[in-house]
Amino acid sequence: MKKILKMIILSLVILIIVFVISLYKNQIISSIQDASISFNRTLIDEQRYLLIFKGIGSTLILSLSSIVFGTLIGALICYLRKSKFKIVKNMMKAFISFLQGTPITVLLLIFYYVFFGNINIEPMLVGIITFSIYFSVYVAEIIRASIESINNSQIMAAKSLGFSKWQIARYIFLPQALSYMLPTYKNEIVTLIKLTSIGGYISIFELTKASDIIRNRTYEAFFPLIFTALIYFLICKFVTVILDLINKKIDPRIQKGKLVS
Repeated sequence: MKKILKMIILSLVILIIVFVISLYKNQIISSIQDASISFNRTLIDEQRYLLIFKGIGSTLILSLSSIVFGTLIGALICYLRKSKFKIVKNMMKAFISFLQGTPITVLLLIFYYVFFGNINIEPMLVGIITFSIYFSVYVAEIIRASIESINNSQIMAAKSLGFSKWQIARYIFLPQALSYMLPTYKNEIVTLIKLTSIGGYISIFELTKASDIIRNRTYEAFFPLIFTALIYFLICKFVTVILDLINKKIDPRIQKGKLVS
């Protein structure tokens, strides 16, 4: 009985769709033709798809460089943040607080027009420096929180059992610290990739800037913006999947099925 009911409902849905298509056939054909013309003007004419490819390349370079350098700087800031010297610790606290409270757009413009205003330097390099420093303060806080989340009694117990410093780091400290760090770190990476879309403010030819140029040349907004959004989504999704796989390999709780990622 349920199968018959499903077949009836499916048949009614198909009939409604066919009826709507037949009723608005001319409008649908016209819309498809307009979309085809718009697509050609946006990407095919004058090989404008090459602008998109160039923008993707710049976005990937800007994002990956900032992630790598930002992570290294963040580790250094975290080390200084936990320094025994109070003045160093307070300086790092103030530095982190200042950057977290400053909009990235303003920071980018400060670096480009103030710090490097009188220097002949590539906008891409300024962008990498700015995004790396901005990303580093978040990485520093992620690392610090991950370290502080580990119970000291585990390390003391390992020492009492005769574990070396390397063994403690390999089997106790790093797996736990990374399992706490990676989920938040992943979110910050995705945020950074999306933030690179403001690189056009200082003439970096990234993906959003490329789509903006196409839109200004063709007066077509739909396909440039939709393609840009889709490409950013795919990049972020790829990064998310990779980091999730790494997290599953590292975190023993996920391996045992006790934690759903």
